[in-house]
Amino acid sequence: MDSSNRKGEGGSEKDSETIREATILQSVINAIPTPIFFKDAGGRYLGCNKAFEQFVGRPREELVGKDVFELWDAELAQVYHDADAALYDHGGKQFYEAKVTYADGMVHDVVFHKAVFFAEEENISGIVGAILDITDRKKSEAELERMARTDALTGLANRHILYELLDGACRRARRGGKGMAVLALDLDGFKAVNDVHGHHAGDAVLQAVAGRLKETVRETDVVARLGGDEFIVVLEGLGDPGQAALVARHIVEKLADPIHWNDITVAIGVSIGIALYGKGGDDVDSLMQNADMALYTAKDAGKGGYAFY
Repeated sequence: MDSSNRKGEGGSEKDSETIREATILQSVINAIPTPIFFKDAGGRYLGCNKAFEQFVGRPREELVGKDVFELWDAELAQVYHDADAALYDHGGKQFYEAKVTYADGMVHDVVFHKAVFFAEEENISGIVGAILDITDRKKSEAELERMARTDALTGLANRHILYELLDGACRRARRGGKGMAVLALDLDGFKAVNDVHGHHAGDAVLQAVAGRLKETVRETDVVARLGGDEFIVVLEGLGDPGQAALVARHIVEKLADPIHWNDITVAIGVSIGIALYGKGGDDVDSLMQNADMALYTAKDAGKGGYAFY
């Protein structure tokens, strides 16, 4: 009798320890700000932490015992199911990026970190996973990429990306046989703006010019700033040289309109040199050089106009 009571007491103590351990473990994972979940071999949720509940917008009680097809729409559930199946088939660990919609309706960039586990004492295997939110990192990477490709002042393509884009345009012109032109632009009267009104006014003028250039050409055309008051426009898919001349005239007209900034009004103009693919070169360097030579011809002719190489 005494021994049986002692045995029962020992079992009770062990059960209490198990309960305390489970409670502590749940408290620990709840304190982790990263969403964590675990499933059995059949894909049914065994548990999760508070961050995962907030991530999916459902309490733990609605998740445990259910699989992905009972919780998510069919397309998303199939993605999760296939990823889990691949992990089970190959074992080890699994890492992949995805875009997911949080319970708040916002789309986030995340990385799934998952692994297969086996609880020997309970004879249960399954998957444990953590979801790391990398939205801010992705935004930072995109901003760095944008900064590397664009001119900081105007937002146009910078010199580096211009040469890359122009090289691609040359290859397309070579393959497709359609016309392509490089327009080299230099502002007339810009130095006076800086001298009279200061560099802030000059920056405002350059930004206004960039906006007008983008308004004048097609969205598919490249507009770049080389630096200072020098710009480049790359036109693709031209049927004849007259189309390049037409765009040049429109640019001259557009930039002839006064630019208003704060309480001042400035008037500038533009001179344009045009190099056509084939006649003015068939690679990046020759087209850029010959467009520049044509630009000097346009300036020597009296500015405010354009000239072909």
